[in-house]
Amino acid sequence: MKKTLLLLLFAFAVTFAHAQKKTIVYQQMGPRLNKKTVEGIITETYTTQRKGLTFIWFRIGNDTLVHVWKKHLDTTRMKVGARTTFRSVKRLQGNLWKKEQSEIPVIPKHN
Repeated sequence: MKKTLLLLLFAFAVTFAHAQKKTIVYQQMGPRLNKKTVEGIITETYTTQRKGLTFIWFRIGNDTLVHVWKKHLDTTRMKVGARTTFRSVKRLQGNLWKKEQSEIPVIPKHN
């Protein structure tokens, strides 16, 4: 009985710790496609490339990533440290949006 309880407690602790590490990934869709929004202060912005496509990412806090296509990019309000509301977002799920070997970071060129 003690071993079963100990194993159950251990399994619960591992599951709880694993659930805390999840990052939620969203994609900003075209305007007026839905009413879902994500709001927060942008802590990081970066660009990656995968299979010839460029992906622009914004990190909000520690656990939220928002992908924005270049045609929806608003450089006047989407800056690090700015409170921004991403409207018409869709949650991305599955293995398709996890980093893979073909995804490489794009290093910005400084003049």
